[in-house]
Amino acid sequence: MADRQTGSIWTHYGGSVLQGPLAGQGIQLEMLPTYHTTWSQWRDAYPDTLVLDWYPEFANRYRPVGFEVGGAGLGPDFRLTILNWDDRLPESELVLGVNHHGEQRAYVLADMDPGPQVIANRLSGDPIVIFADPDDTYALAFVAVLDGAALEFRVADGVITDQYGVAWDLSGHALGGDYAGRQLPFATSFVSEWYGWSAYFPETSIYRRLAG
Repeated sequence: MADRQTGSIWTHYGGSVLQGPLAGQGIQLEMLPTYHTTWSQWRDAYPDTLVLDWYPEFANRYRPVGFEVGGAGLGPDFRLTILNWDDRLPESELVLGVNHHGEQRAYVLADMDPGPQVIANRLSGDPIVIFADPDDTYALAFVAVLDGAALEFRVADGVITDQYGVAWDLSGHALGGDYAGRQLPFATSFVSEWYGWSAYFPETSIYRRLAG
């Protein structure tokens, strides 16, 4: 990605400048949570949302309908551009990559149970909770602390709840209780194909769920 003002090259994996006039200045874009969901679910949650109109003059730039996230098969020329190749997972395996205060971990969506779920973990000394629904290719990470209080989560009857029985949605918002409307602190995370995540973060660990 290049910005139009200076032509500097940016990375979407970290929001920093790779090369160009802005390189070396310590500029860092803020990473925001990105939600992978269906149109019907998004519309139900945000009925007043706006939709980008179709522009015929840009039709040749739109992805074809048959494009599949996580589809296997990288072209040989593209493979040559990947400097850090990691064979621990298949190249197009979908993972939730989490980068929290300099420590990275990948959570494999295919290893998760179907339906809404939570995964409690620790990164850089902080309690991290993953809210996920692999059926919708959705997962995000949050710090499981609000106002200095640690929160614990589980799934009951398909609903994420904390230790006080309060329900939370997949975007980390409390649906009731003392934290109603509040959101857990976002831990920089997004769904990625393994080859890209591991190439940019070669020191990443992989989360493995213990048997039983």
